[in-house]
Amino acid sequence: MIIRYEPLEFNLGAEATSADLARLEMAYHANSGAKELKAFFSVGRQDKHLRVIFPDVDIFRVIDDMHRPMEEHGLQKVGHVSNHFAYTVQGSPFWEAQRETFKVLLPGSTHYLFVTGGDCLDVITREEPQFRWVDYDANKVDLA
Repeated sequence: MIIRYEPLEFNLGAEATSADLARLEMAYHANSGAKELKAFFSVGRQDKHLRVIFPDVDIFRVIDDMHRPMEEHGLQKVGHVSNHFAYTVQGSPFWEAQRETFKVLLPGSTHYLFVTGGDCLDVITREEPQFRWVDYDANKVDLA
């Protein structure tokens, strides 16, 4: 099996290992049935956080960055860039475990991967992520 990584053209302004997943927020919107996911990443010594929003997520997971290489052991990898933060991925074990369901029930789904110095965030969704730098206050519940 071949895993194909396609780097997203987003400039983190630093290497992926300087980023950390700081916070996840999941919200259900009853009027549309959408499950919105917001991921906040701290990056190096920046005073802002990167907020990545997925308007409607089908499935996601967070794993330690040590587990992904073990999961991919023995598989051929194409397109992976050292210390890159965001990708679309095809053929990963995470995708393959869901492939039949998504092919039939949720066609057009894409696997996104975000790699930091300690965690990996996998998201499968039919909508593209939205990136924005935001002020971060750990005491606030809601970030703009």
